[in-house]
Amino acid sequence: MKRKLVESLAPKKPGRKKAGYITTVQTAGDILILNVYHDGTLAGRHCINTVTGEYGQQDAATASWNRRKYGDLLGLDMRVYGCCCTRDVCSRAAFADPEEEKTVQEAMRKLLACRYTEETFALIDQAEREYACGEREKRERNRRGRLRELMARIPEIPADMGRWIHAVSGGEEYAFYDKVAGTWNCTACGGQHAGKELTAKHNDYALCPACGKRVQAKRRGSGQVERQLRILLLQPVDERKSVARYFDVKLIWEGSSCRVRLDEAVRILLFRLSFRPKYTGKLYYNQAARFGSYPWDDPDFDDCGNGAQRRAAGMAYLYPGGIGEALAGTAWACWDRAFGRMAAGGQQADYDRLMCAQDGKTLARLAELLQEGRFRRLLENVSGKISLWNGNYAGALNIKGNTMEEVFGIRDRQRIYRIREMDGGEDMVGWMQYSEETGKNIPQDVLVWLQENGIAPGDIGFLAGKMSLTQIRNYVERQQAESYPGKKAKNVLDQWADYLAMCKTLGRDRNDPMIYRPRELKRRHDEAVEEVRRRQLLEKAARDGELARQEAERMRQRFPGAEEVLAEIREKYEYAGKDYRIRVPASLAEIVAEGRALHHCAGASDRYFDRIVQRETYLCFLRKAEQPETPYYTIEVEPGGTIRQHRGMYDEEPEIEQIRPFLREWQKEIRKRITEQDKQYAQASAVKRQQNLEELRKKRNTRVLEGLMEDFMEAV
Repeated sequence: MKRKLVESLAPKKPGRKKAGYITTVQTAGDILILNVYHDGTLAGRHCINTVTGEYGQQDAATASWNRRKYGDLLGLDMRVYGCCCTRDVCSRAAFADPEEEKTVQEAMRKLLACRYTEETFALIDQAEREYACGEREKRERNRRGRLRELMARIPEIPADMGRWIHAVSGGEEYAFYDKVAGTWNCTACGGQHAGKELTAKHNDYALCPACGKRVQAKRRGSGQVERQLRILLLQPVDERKSVARYFDVKLIWEGSSCRVRLDEAVRILLFRLSFRPKYTGKLYYNQAARFGSYPWDDPDFDDCGNGAQRRAAGMAYLYPGGIGEALAGTAWACWDRAFGRMAAGGQQADYDRLMCAQDGKTLARLAELLQEGRFRRLLENVSGKISLWNGNYAGALNIKGNTMEEVFGIRDRQRIYRIREMDGGEDMVGWMQYSEETGKNIPQDVLVWLQENGIAPGDIGFLAGKMSLTQIRNYVERQQAESYPGKKAKNVLDQWADYLAMCKTLGRDRNDPMIYRPRELKRRHDEAVEEVRRRQLLEKAARDGELARQEAERMRQRFPGAEEVLAEIREKYEYAGKDYRIRVPASLAEIVAEGRALHHCAGASDRYFDRIVQRETYLCFLRKAEQPETPYYTIEVEPGGTIRQHRGMYDEEPEIEQIRPFLREWQKEIRKRITEQDKQYAQASAVKRQQNLEELRKKRNTRVLEGLMEDFMEAV
């Protein structure tokens, strides 16, 4: 945009003053200048190159230039209006001279290479849109071009990469049996051999009769074995930068060969600090899905988003070549020696997290110490304990320690050597620290059990001072066999801790062996759950008692005579058995409290109180004999003893099959006590029951119908 040329021309004023927006037109070479006035004052000048489509805008108040649209000068929100020519837009995009407006229209049609008949504002807006779109496409093409040039400088993958991957993964070889041909295909030598020459069973190891190498026999299955792993390749690019390349790797043993498929996931450019880069590193993600249909030998890397969800973090092996040259002069130069030794030793670690570490020098020294000490699993665990967000290490080791004892937090070197001998991880470090703090040695078999089940010292904190580790293991294994079949040891420990926490709530002596080490943990746990629930119900009933009484008083006024009916039937309907008992509520307040405690609708719906007044049905409480005050079941019963509904907590029906015999016994007792008048009430109730069921059928309320049919128990 030729800004100086535009500024050299004084804005053309409208011929007459006019309220609102008015536009005058000027030309300067190929530049079309639109001077926008608002209430007689110049708001700004909008300029359009009629050849290239470039546009710009000068603000009248500040004389500054910007890339805003013509509609912005007219006070329009272009996110709303776009190119829509409403009446408001047309009134604002008014020109001082109709001939000038025609000039603008012709210029825009020529620029757009079309014969649009739209309003002037729409033509201008379309031209602006097409130019902006073209500029965006050009910028994206340029960006992609620079990106291709950058990625073209990335070095080739080392020629021996496939052999190294096969070796670092364990160097496994297989012999696949071909049932049709009756031959063995050896992946070690690539040959075929007669079936009788290899007599190994499926998954057994044997020596190939041709090459003599150790192979695993595969007599069954698909004739293919796959293994996936990740690797990191560090390479220098030029004098300014290096690259860290993360690969997803798939090894495929099939037939008589082994294929190594590389799928590069992430590239991280590492900039050398001597050139004072803006960033120390920059990430580029492969936009293709992992091992997808995209050509994996020509990946598409971009730094704008990670749509394929590729990642660098995760356990990987480090290729041993070119590490020093790649890290020299970068922010990660401190890892040169440590990474070199880890790569040479085939150490698997989360290298991305190690490179993200806040205190890289300290952790590099620690990694080197662990690698030299052959603490392989521990080094893996340490790398996984570094946060990708803040780079801090959160594990069991003291990374700033100067000696082995300070690093491990263990004074006895024999315990440190024991970690190495068992190739222990951070969990074992915690157990050795626990052993030194308590002064108790941990038997080898117990230590193996603790590690295999992922149990840390904090998981048994609730048993401190009560049992030895051997006793804990024996107890957990017995509970797994007797009460928790199929459950993991850690799940049993969680149940145990939950049980003792409930014992504390219930005020039981947790130092009593009969309490903290019950013979049947599951049964005692479930009993504690039930006891806590019972107490909560009683507390809830007590808390809601006053509110329930207020509501019941209002209901008593709405349903006069309901409590008198309950008092009248009490002697006939109350009954006690060996395990259960039936109680008739003394007031409507008790029914409201019962409904609140059990979370069902018996105390919240008017229809139950109305039925009591009409002597259609009555509400009774079913209690356990040993817990007469704890809400358990609410029973809706007809005057003749027929049970319409029985509902427990949340409308559930716990232990209902054990309760039914008692309910039958209660019905027989009711039949002995009722009078002729009660029998008449029962007949009327049965008629109303059928009417209610018919209404539900018409409404197709199958869920309620099914529930009522399941609960229904006719008195005989």
